[in-house]
Amino acid sequence: MQSNYKYAKTLYDLSKKSDKVDIMQNQLKSVSYLYSKVARFRLVFITKRIDIKNKIEIIANVLIDFDPLLIEFISILIKNNQTNSLLDIASRFNNMAISDSNINKVEITTADKINESDFEYVSKTIFEKLDNNPKIKANTDPNIIGGIKLRIGNKIFDNSINYQINKLKKTLHNM
Repeated sequence: MQSNYKYAKTLYDLSKKSDKVDIMQNQLKSVSYLYSKVARFRLVFITKRIDIKNKIEIIANVLIDFDPLLIEFISILIKNNQTNSLLDIASRFNNMAISDSNINKVEITTADKINESDFEYVSKTIFEKLDNNPKIKANTDPNIIGGIKLRIGNKIFDNSINYQINKLKKTLHNM
């Protein structure tokens, strides 16, 4: 299964480099659907009666409106006899795309509206730490009382006064 990861990672890296991750993600979903639900489509992949060259030609004709990168990728899978891993590779690719898109989203929550210079400073620091250019959204929530709360993808860094008070309550309660 390690090779499935390598295939998915290679496709993901190429898609990202050419700025086609969303397109590839949608087209892979379509190919996965066809592979799992349309017996004739799947048969082209798994039959030994059709030689590799003809399989690639048939798939290229069926997927004529799809991105050439995906068609080339499927051709490589056919040549390397890895078509039975197509669904797993597509799933891994999808997980990579979701994970990476979450990293590119950052939410900053403060009790009051953050001023422009503070926002720029925090944004610059985030850019340097993450080594990418995420979309940053500023929110206000008076319930946090003060401080700052960052959400980067699925991770939350809470340095708000409300969080610290709650932590102190728990510590005192446990004494």
